[in-house]
Amino acid sequence: MTPRLKLAMEHDGPSRGRFVRDVVQQLLKLRTVRGALLVASDGFVIAAEVPNTVAIEPLAAMAARLGRDLESSAARMGRASFSTAMFSGSDGPMFLAAAPIGYVVVLAEQRANHEAIRSATDEAVALLQSAWTD
Repeated sequence: MTPRLKLAMEHDGPSRGRFVRDVVQQLLKLRTVRGALLVASDGFVIAAEVPNTVAIEPLAAMAARLGRDLESSAARMGRASFSTAMFSGSDGPMFLAAAPIGYVVVLAEQRANHEAIRSATDEAVALLQSAWTD
């Protein structure tokens, strides 16, 4: 795990809600990230930090639908799940990854280093996974 996404947790630990918000906040610390959110598989927004020009609910619904479709496609191919997916848009790429409680969505700038964003997204998923397996 790289230091930029490492979250210090006290022995008693914060609430899971606070933990989720911290994971989203850590993603925003990457220079080329415009927004990040965690969406439940039904499209419910769990945590979000996006520019006010972004309509959160339609984005969350689209991300949940894409995530479910990717998971179902992975299952048809005999895979447990999909890794991080990237979708191109006019404002920049969107990264989507399955997490134990839904999907991590990262909105990046056009000039973003795709591998760095993909890696940070994967790290966020790993943090969420470790929090939900305790």
